[in-house]
Amino acid sequence: MKLRSNMRACRVRERATVLTAAVCALALMPVPVSGQTRPSARAQLVWHWFGGCAGRDSLILEFHVDGKLVYSSTFPICYMSRSDIRPEPQQRVLTFHFDAAPRRFGTQYRASEPEPITGNVWEAGQKQTAVVLGVSFATAERVLLNTRHAARPNSSARSEWIRGLELITRPPRRD
Repeated sequence: MKLRSNMRACRVRERATVLTAAVCALALMPVPVSGQTRPSARAQLVWHWFGGCAGRDSLILEFHVDGKLVYSSTFPICYMSRSDIRPEPQQRVLTFHFDAAPRRFGTQYRASEPEPITGNVWEAGQKQTAVVLGVSFATAERVLLNTRHAARPNSSARSEWIRGLELITRPPRRD
């Protein structure tokens, strides 16, 4: 019985990951529109993650649930001209899983028993001062939260949209 439940939870997580990544990527993906960008904006230097970032700059991303570390990842960042940023064949998405009651995300969600929740993080934009990360949380049936986090290259940044669910980005310690 427990094996069947675990297998069902794995299938639910797989479906939620694909669904959430697709919805979030489309919803928060910056779309260039002809005539809206000044020529100087294309030459603007901005922070970017992964693609083309082979230098020594990186950020650590940590996700905590009620003070307990659930996920940690280090990813490369670089400061580059907006015009040099090339689209990747497939958008990079950091994915992690945890169990929590959907009701924690708001009273509109009636489920009060813990369910598998999938978290996704992707690059939603670039600024001169930060990499803008899109962040979403979803069950197999619905997206619970879709928001953003500004990851600063030279200092820690902390977001806690739901009490006890904390996303932290920080530069690694240099010796």
